[in-house]
Amino acid sequence: MCDTLYKKTADGFIFGKNSDRSPNEPNLTEFHPAGTEPDVEKRVTYITVASVLARRAVTITRPAWMWGAEMGVNDAGVVIGNEAVFTKSKGKQVERLTGMDLLRLALERAGSAKEAADVIVGLLRGYGQGGNCGFDKPFYYDNSFLIAGSDGAYILETSGSDWILQDVSDRGNISNMLSQDGPYLATSKPGLKAFAHRNREPVYTFFAKAKTRSCQASTRLAKPDFSAADMIAALQSHVEKDEPDLFAKGSVRSLCMHKSPLGDHTTGSIVHVVRGNHATTWTTGCSTPCLSLYKPTYFGVLVPPVFAKPDESLGYWLDREYLVRAVYAGLVDARDYRDQLEAIQRSFLEGDDRLFARQATQTEYKNYQKACSDREAAFVDSFREAIDRIAENPAGLSPLWIRKTITLGHNASAPTLKERQEGR
Repeated sequence: MCDTLYKKTADGFIFGKNSDRSPNEPNLTEFHPAGTEPDVEKRVTYITVASVLARRAVTITRPAWMWGAEMGVNDAGVVIGNEAVFTKSKGKQVERLTGMDLLRLALERAGSAKEAADVIVGLLRGYGQGGNCGFDKPFYYDNSFLIAGSDGAYILETSGSDWILQDVSDRGNISNMLSQDGPYLATSKPGLKAFAHRNREPVYTFFAKAKTRSCQASTRLAKPDFSAADMIAALQSHVEKDEPDLFAKGSVRSLCMHKSPLGDHTTGSIVHVVRGNHATTWTTGCSTPCLSLYKPTYFGVLVPPVFAKPDESLGYWLDREYLVRAVYAGLVDARDYRDQLEAIQRSFLEGDDRLFARQATQTEYKNYQKACSDREAAFVDSFREAIDRIAENPAGLSPLWIRKTITLGHNASAPTLKERQEGR
C-alpha cells in the first residue's frame, strides 16, 4: 500500500510519496551514477531486459531485496512514485517485471516525464508485469505510477498489459486503486471507456482503504499556497480516530500508515520540491514519517540518508527503526520526542528556504545537507540507550510488534521469499 501526491506551484512543483510495505522490510536510499551498460542484457528483480547504451544517474528508495525502486528522481529531474493496484488481470504470479523494476528502468532511461511514461508502456508491452512483491508473504498486484518533471505530470495506471495515461494539470494523487476512467491522453486500447471501472478488483481495493486515503490526500492538495511543509504534514498525517491506537493496533486508513493485522506500514518517504532550476528532495531514509525527520538532500550528494553502499543504507534504516519501536514500547516519551522532532524539522525547512532565497552555491547546499545529517544523527544518538534496549529485548511492545522486532533485520536483503522467511 502507498500514496503519491503532486501539486503544481508557481515556479515548479511539489511531489510526495509514502512507501507502505511490510514493517520489517528496509527501504534503502541509494545514489547510482550515470554510466554505460556493459552487457547486452540487464538483470532486474526476476528477469533480464535488453540494455540501453546510456544509463542516467538516479537517487532511488528501494526495498532491500529488490532491484527496482518504490520512488526516485533522476538527473533530468524526473521523479516517479508507484502504487500497488488490485485488478482483474490474470497471470500476476508469472515472474516478469515488477512495478518497482518499471519505475527504476524509466528513471534510468527517460529525459522527461512523458518519456518516462513511454518507457514504462514500452517495457510493459515487451515484457509484461508480474511476480511476487511481498517481503515475508506472497503478494501479487499490478501497478500505477505518478510521474512528474519539468514538462508536467502524468498518471499511468495498468491492469496486466493494458494501461491508461492521463495528464495532471494542477494537482493529482494516486493510491491503491484504479481511478482513471477518462478523458485520457492515450490507452492500450483506443476507444476504451471506464478503464478503472472495468478492471478494478473490488474486494482488495476496499480493504486497502485506498479511497479513504485518496480523499485525504486530495483534500490536503487543495490547500492554497501549498508548501514543502504542507506535503510533509500530509505524509505524516493520520485519521483522527486512528491516533489513540496507532502504536498498538495500527490502521490502513491513514496516509502515515501504521502496521495493523491486515495492513502494511510506511517504511520510507520522500518529498521532492522543484523551485525554478533548483530541487530539494526531503528524505526520511527510514520508516514511520510521523516519528522521523525529513532531511534535505541534493542530487548527487552522498551524505546520509543517501548512500552509495546498500549495507550502509540498511544500517541507517535499522538503527532508526529500533528507535521507532522504542517509542512504541514507551521507552521514549512520545510527546516530548515529537516536540523535538517538529522543532528540528522547522529549522531544516527554514534553512533550505534561506539558501534558496540567496541563490546559494552547490557547495553551500552540500554543506547544509551534511549539517542537517549530523544534527539528525545526534538527535537519534541521544536515544541510544532506548535503541539498544529495544534491540536486545522487545518487551513493552504489543504482541504484533514483539514478533516483528525479534526478526527485524534477518535476511532482509535475501532475493527469494523462502530465504527471507527462514528463521521467522
